[in-house]
Amino acid sequence: MSKASSSSTVNVCDHPVLLHKLAHLREVHQPPREFRRLMHDLTLLVGYEATRGLSSKPVKVHTPMCETTGQHLTPNVAIVPILRAGLGMSEAMLELLPNASVHHIGMYRLKGSTKPVEYYNRLPRDRVADVSFVLDPLVASGNTLDATICQLKQWGSKKIVVVSLIATVEGLAFLTKEHPDVELFVVSGDDTLDPDGRVLPGLGDAGDRQFFMDQDMENPWGITLEGGDGQLRKKRTCSIDDKDPSQGSAAKKASGRKK
Repeated sequence: MSKASSSSTVNVCDHPVLLHKLAHLREVHQPPREFRRLMHDLTLLVGYEATRGLSSKPVKVHTPMCETTGQHLTPNVAIVPILRAGLGMSEAMLELLPNASVHHIGMYRLKGSTKPVEYYNRLPRDRVADVSFVLDPLVASGNTLDATICQLKQWGSKKIVVVSLIATVEGLAFLTKEHPDVELFVVSGDDTLDPDGRVLPGLGDAGDRQFFMDQDMENPWGITLEGGDGQLRKKRTCSIDDKDPSQGSAAKKASGRKK
C-alpha cells in the first residue's frame, strides 16, 4: 500500500491481486453476478487495510493449551453505504466487522448539476458511532462524498474513513482539501473527469451494473432544475389518479359520501 503524493490521508492499495481484480471489474462485458463478486472481493481486501487503525484492548483468551492475551476491538463502528452503489460493498465490510451497525445514506446527483440531492438518511440520534466507514465504489467529483461526510460530522461521528475502489485525481484533491481529517482508501486514484463529468477510464454506473438496470433512471425522484437560479426544487410527478384512475375515482366518491 502506498500514500498518494498529494496527501498523507489518501491510501492507494496497489497490491497486484487488487489490480488484477480491478481490471476484471472494469471490463464492460462482466455480468452483474460477476461484477458483484469482484466488488465484494475488492472491498474485503481494501477494507482490511482501512480497518488497520481501529483501536483495541487486551483480553484474556483460553486456548486448549493455556491462557494467553489477545485483542478485542473497542470502538463503536458504523458502516455507511451510499445508495445505490455502496450496497455491493456492505456484505464484505460486515464480514470484517460483524458487530458494526449499518446506516444507509441516499444521495442522487441530478443530470445537469454537480450538487448531490439527499433522499434518504436514517442516522440514529441516540447511537453515534465512534468510527464510520463510508462505502462508495467510485469517487468522481467528490461532491457526493463531501455531502455524506458533512452529514456524518454533523451526526457526531468522531472518525470517518472512506472505502472506495476507483477515484479521480480531481475528486481526491477536492476531498482532501475539504476534509483533511478523513482517510481515504482506494485501489486506483489516477482516473480523470472528462468535460461532461464522466470518469475515465472508470467502470460505468456501478449501481446499474450490480443490479442489471438498463432502463433510464436519470430522475426517479421527481426532482427538477427550475428557474435561472439553478436551485433544486422537488416537483410532484404523479398522483393516485395518474397511477390508477379507478382508485382515484373511488377515493373521490368516498370523500364525497363523508361530506
